[in-house]
Amino acid sequence: MALPNNWSEYLLAHPLPVRRAVHQGMCRELLDESPDLPRLVGWLRRDPAAASMVLGAAAQGQRHRRRSAPHNLEHALSLLGTNWARKQLPELPILENHLTEPDQLAGYLAASSRAIRAARLAETWLIERRETAIEMVMVAGLLHNLVELALWRDAPELVRKALADARQRFVAIIHTQDENQDLAECFSLGHSFKEVLKGEGIDLEHLEAALTERYYLPVMLLSDEASIPVLGAHHQAILVLARRMAFASEFGWYTPIIRKLNSEVAEHLRASPNAAWRVSLHKSIRDAREFADIPLYHPGHMLVEHSDDRTLVWPLTVDYGLAASDNDCEATRPQSNPASPGRKLGDMIRTLSSMPGVAEIALYAPPSAGQALRNFHWSSMGASLPQTIVLANNPLLTRLLSRLEVLGLDASNRERLSPYLETGLRAAAGQGLVIAPLAVDGELIATLLCRGEPEHQAEIIALLEADKTGESAD
Repeated sequence: MALPNNWSEYLLAHPLPVRRAVHQGMCRELLDESPDLPRLVGWLRRDPAAASMVLGAAAQGQRHRRRSAPHNLEHALSLLGTNWARKQLPELPILENHLTEPDQLAGYLAASSRAIRAARLAETWLIERRETAIEMVMVAGLLHNLVELALWRDAPELVRKALADARQRFVAIIHTQDENQDLAECFSLGHSFKEVLKGEGIDLEHLEAALTERYYLPVMLLSDEASIPVLGAHHQAILVLARRMAFASEFGWYTPIIRKLNSEVAEHLRASPNAAWRVSLHKSIRDAREFADIPLYHPGHMLVEHSDDRTLVWPLTVDYGLAASDNDCEATRPQSNPASPGRKLGDMIRTLSSMPGVAEIALYAPPSAGQALRNFHWSSMGASLPQTIVLANNPLLTRLLSRLEVLGLDASNRERLSPYLETGLRAAAGQGLVIAPLAVDGELIATLLCRGEPEHQAEIIALLEADKTGESAD
């Protein structure tokens, strides 16, 4: 798919598509005679395409009047008015209708997720610092990768090429294990996009300048423009850290680069590394639940603990069409360094998530005080697996965990075994459920629950039996 002629002009004339959930939410708010602007802003903050369109329209109007551009979404909406919003926002293209090729849609959602992560992290860190200008930096994070979103829509093969290059650089740094290396030299997603577009005869800096003129991209943080307030150096540094962590966390939260990023965040928060880590991690988990309609791509779904192997890259699925060699570090792993139990556990979950019929996966920590807490969750549709499994007075689960036995619940045994399940698991069992204790050297490390269509249950159990974590403790 080649880029349209005069692509920058094409971008200005064709708004980026908006996720259906956001589009529906905005339309519901606009049905009210007096729309609640803060609630409408809440929907705009959940989608970079919608936010850019509103900011761009307001900034263009202000420039015509020779006035300062708006610096937050609520101000932009108040300038445009509810009549404009009722007319223009419902006309925005809906993503799921506009991009029907699965890999292309998945890539666009992944880029949207990366933008939301950067925005939410920057906002959270500035709140911790009790800063001002929070809203502008948040919007800057939200709009920082509009070019990537546009490429997913117009030329997905180019964005895959840029992502493959950036990921290979990232994995190479992971293998060096050099935590003293300058982060600016570790990886740069922007540099990869610049090189790929250069091959198409497009100058990224000129393109961003053209988009800034139309959309008012605060990501540029141009202190020499009178309409854009000058932000402090720490604002810019926090924004850069948020953008880098949004990309790096796609590989998991236990890599040397994440640790180095966290150390720099701690300096800006004037806090210990552990305190800064808790702030970022807890925010990401909360956001993962809020953005459950973007499954797998939010890093909160990839926070599974594997303390034996935290320096390795979490294995992503072959998500938006990247080749395995571009998408994983396994191809470059020395054969003398076999995968550890944590790595194999990640590989198993990756495989499960891509199997037909699998709707939900959860991992639970070893039981404590008669219950097991969920510490990893992935869902492709809906969610019914509980946060906590109660084991007290439950002979079925106690037996499975003590004997490390895998059990599949389907129509053949559901009626007989359901009375032995706690309330939180009965609903999930009605749709087909596999319970699999996972062990290393005979010691329970986690309990995996997999909800899916009963006709695929045999394949799921076969994978779990073949991939028992205990067998990988080389």
